Amino acid sequence: MEHYKVIGIMTGSSLDGLDFAFCDITVDSGNYHYKVLKAECVPMPDKWKLRLEKLVMQNAVTYIKTHTFFGHFMGEEVRKFIDANNIAGDLDFIASHGQTIFHQPENHFTSQIGDGAAIAVRSGFPVVCDFRTTDVALGGQGTPIAPIANKLFFPDYNFFLNLGGIANIAANTGDKFVAFDIVPVNLVLNKLASQIGKDYDKDGELARSGSVNKGLLAELNASWYYAKEYPKSLSGGWVSKVMLPVVQRHQASVADKLRTVVEVIALQTAESLKQITLTEGITVPNDAKMLVTGGGAFNTFLIEQLQEKLPLQIVVPDRQTVEFKEAILMALVGVLRVRNEANCLSSVTGASRNNIGGAIYQGHEKQLKTVIS
Repeated sequence: MEHYKVIGIMTGSSLDGLDFAFCDITVDSGNYHYKVLKAECVPMPDKWKLRLEKLVMQNAVTYIKTHTFFGHFMGEEVRKFIDANNIAGDLDFIASHGQTIFHQPENHFTSQIGDGAAIAVRSGFPVVCDFRTTDVALGGQGTPIAPIANKLFFPDYNFFLNLGGIANIAANTGDKFVAFDIVPVNLVLNKLASQIGKDYDKDGELARSGSVNKGLLAELNASWYYAKEYPKSLSGGWVSKVMLPVVQRHQASVADKLRTVVEVIALQTAESLKQITLTEGITVPNDAKMLVTGGGAFNTFLIEQLQEKLPLQIVVPDRQTVEFKEAILMALVGVLRVRNEANCLSSVTGASRNNIGGAIYQGHEKQLKTVIS
């Protein structure tokens, strides 16, 4: 049995904070298991929220400076987490996703900022990062990468739904995994809630009080993206340029807009499940279960609407798994990188082959004993 003590770092498109998950990942005869030893979400400072939200419109120098400075910020924060929990003596390395700014796989590029070298320098520990670019270079979408964790850590579920800034669905079809982005979730819901001074719609109560706006519903559901065959992926830029202008243009209360967006999310999730079953030639088993994680899993009203429209059992796990599943995933893909094992599945992304993504930066306090080139 081999043990890896790893901190996974995740920062998502909703910009709510930096998720740290210190995990003990064991490999026993090819079987992977994990235990979360410590976990914390560091709220994103307002200055970083503003800078990251606007970065897509800035010049190249500003982009590079932000990439570097954000890496230093992440390294400083993870070092505080290491020291506060007294784990420096146990930690092997850090695996960081970074903040996605540009994602255009059709143009053969994707970018996740948060300089790995800066994180390594500030934390003192080796850093594995830049997990998506190899897959994109191989003709893939570079996303989702969560199915590798679903495959290795959660084999008892048929389907998986992550309700983050953007929702993605994954399915275990028996002989392979397929997955793709469905529809924006918290990127839009939180933006609407902010219009009335709230960070988010707690439990979906505002949406519950509203009514579906049929005109807005029809226009949102008419997007070309939903009819596109998978593999496919969405970006924050698509949300700000395509979806949000439609939502903002319609004359309706915030509650009605929230209710309508929840309806879109539920309907498009049901359509995505149908698309998978038709494309893969499978049926949904009578005892099928869908594991639902991400911040949207706490939106009680959204979960109710999903359960109404999906022909399977929705399972929302313990709070730690909901909140930190993607940080746990980063720890796993880092371990796979170090072990020289595939951490990105071509059946999911459409790449020409399974691949091993990730760049390694050594730390001054500790170094990886074996660096896989």
